[in-house]
Amino acid sequence: MDEAPFVNEVERWAKKNGGFRRHRFFRTSGSSGREKWVALSDEALEWSARSVIGALGIVSKDVLGLALPVIHVGGYGMILRAQISGASLVKLEARWNAGGFADWCDVNRVTITSLVPTQVYDLVSARLECPTFMRTLVVGGGPLDAELTRKARDLGWPVVPSYGMTETSSQVATGDGLPLLQGWEAKIVEGRLALKGDGLLSAIILRKGDGFVAEDPKIDGWYVTSDRCELVGTGLRVLGRADRLVKILGKLVNLEELEEFWRGKLEREVALVARPNERRGVSLFLFYEGIEVDLARWNASLPGPERLAEAIAIDLLPRSVLGKIDRLALTDFNKD
Repeated sequence: MDEAPFVNEVERWAKKNGGFRRHRFFRTSGSSGREKWVALSDEALEWSARSVIGALGIVSKDVLGLALPVIHVGGYGMILRAQISGASLVKLEARWNAGGFADWCDVNRVTITSLVPTQVYDLVSARLECPTFMRTLVVGGGPLDAELTRKARDLGWPVVPSYGMTETSSQVATGDGLPLLQGWEAKIVEGRLALKGDGLLSAIILRKGDGFVAEDPKIDGWYVTSDRCELVGTGLRVLGRADRLVKILGKLVNLEELEEFWRGKLEREVALVARPNERRGVSLFLFYEGIEVDLARWNASLPGPERLAEAIAIDLLPRSVLGKIDRLALTDFNKD
């Protein structure tokens, strides 16, 4: 379904209820799958854009390649960076295709662009070499695997990892070791990363009945994320999502680590979905791409709390416009 009706619905509500002048609303489900809208002020978005311009050294002679949807904060941020810096902006109009993207960058002499890890994977899988003019390829929207980074750089792609989220108007840390961008502060609160800076959200908007409700999650100017992190010098070490830890039979199970186990065994993309279970607390369902495989032996090798209730083979896992696996779409799939 088109994004615009949802955004317009929230905008109408915000205008009617007041308090959100000069704001934009970005729909997101995060990793937990819960639908929400993030309200970002024009001032926060502009501040973030200027922060990224400084970090990447964007100047007027650059050509920025917009390959992300503008309904995502990363895509909208690219537009602002071009407007503020005076750089040229070109937009990829065609449906994503790794070869077509590389040719588009070459023809338009793109110097800076942003992609998500799935798109970088496509470039590497096709063994496409980087066009001549590219000097920076920022990768966000999810963790960038070290091996994928190496392979991309071997092909000449100037991959730069980044960390950020809709709630922070885009990137807060960019580069190897994920150093914080100027103007951002970070601390750890009960194992989770907390951030402070002028690019933070104004509110989170959730659907409630026939309307919406706005909540400001900040505490004394700090926003506590759902990411487990460590601070290493001036940089971040992201350990995973706190909301992907579930308790099963009294034991805490890390779904990200368990997904990695199954991804390695099956050598294909997988997704774990946790569903409530009266006896166990939670039952685990594995979805994987491709033909059906007998997983009984591998499943039996796992500790009891980590064992699957069911494994389901599907052609392709559902994904968002940014290539993230859409676990919300899998929640009720084949559910008895």
